[in-house]
Amino acid sequence: MEWAHAHRKQLTIGAVVVAVAGLAWAVVSWKKAQDETDANQQFFAVPTQRAVAGGATPTGPLLAVAKDYPNTPSGEHARLMAAEDMFVAGQYPEASQQFAEFLSTYPDSGLIAQAKVGLAACLEGEGKTADAISKYHEIVLAYPTEANIVSPAKLTLARLYEDDNKPQEALSYYAELARMLRQNPYDPWASEAQERAALLVAKHPELLKVLNSAAAAPGPAGLSIPETVNPTVRPQASGPAPASAPKAAPANNASGLMNFQGISTNKTGKP
Repeated sequence: MEWAHAHRKQLTIGAVVVAVAGLAWAVVSWKKAQDETDANQQFFAVPTQRAVAGGATPTGPLLAVAKDYPNTPSGEHARLMAAEDMFVAGQYPEASQQFAEFLSTYPDSGLIAQAKVGLAACLEGEGKTADAISKYHEIVLAYPTEANIVSPAKLTLARLYEDDNKPQEALSYYAELARMLRQNPYDPWASEAQERAALLVAKHPELLKVLNSAAAAPGPAGLSIPETVNPTVRPQASGPAPASAPKAAPANNASGLMNFQGISTNKTGKP
């Protein structure tokens, strides 16, 4: 008691500091919880606004949630959804900016891989094929074990190489994906890769030598061509979209939609 009486001033100051710190923590916690509640309300109101707009994508409300509540899960998802909507609408520069802002704002997000794929898809949509190929290569190297990211990225790389008149590079990726059918015969990306490889070989019979060499080489066996595809039949320049991918709606030959269950791009042919 004598010690407490002698140091009563210091004890009083300490008690006040602890009380203020506790109050500040309570206020911050309440504000964070309130922000998350408000952000959730605005975020989940977007589908209703979409319905009122007749199915049009309300990018504005999504960006408002992202701007007003950047430190909430709803704000994080809203920015990525806004970028996706811009991409689907063919607004590639705007979508690219939103994907880039997402990458810088949420570097530790669990959706960072999807944002990187979105950025690569925007470059492809703008016709910047070389830059898009570089981005897809980075994605393949960065996420080697995430099949839902790597498989569509490899399929897109193969298609870009094919469009760039580099059939051997394209066939290499098609063959790599097609071998996955041995592990999972229902893999949609592997099935599409095998079909595209068959069509590619039909257009470029000289690639059969590459296939034979790969099959004779030690290691994993080479690509198998489906019996339902006749390599002697010249494929048409374009065709219906594969069943494993959604139909695209680009305005200028851009590759198609992104699915954020695992973003992918898929070119459905020239309009």
